[in-house]
Amino acid sequence: MLQRIISLSQLFTVPAKITKLQSTVTSIEGRQTRIPCTASGITRPIITWRRKDRQRLRGRVTTSNTRDGEYVTSTITISRVQMRDAGVYICTATNVESVYGEVRLTVQGTSTSASSF
Repeated sequence: MLQRIISLSQLFTVPAKITKLQSTVTSIEGRQTRIPCTASGITRPIITWRRKDRQRLRGRVTTSNTRDGEYVTSTITISRVQMRDAGVYICTATNVESVYGEVRLTVQGTSTSASSF
């Protein structure tokens, strides 16, 4: 007779939910900028990032993830932020469902001009 062990996560799931995401982030040109997004769910969601204008996240942009129980935080870090980095970034959390949130990055130039596209 085979017995199967079932974990609690197999018995029920909780759809992904973004629990913490700023609506706007302001940075100064040339500085490092971090934008975190925290989500929860059972099973733990996977977080991905993209720009609303579909520009690729590359070069000076890196992502890192930390986990704590049913929570996961994904942070994009932009080294030496530039005016062209300004815009809307989308954090998508996915497990049994997908949800997303948007954050607008505004970059202030050294001459106090700002760009947020």
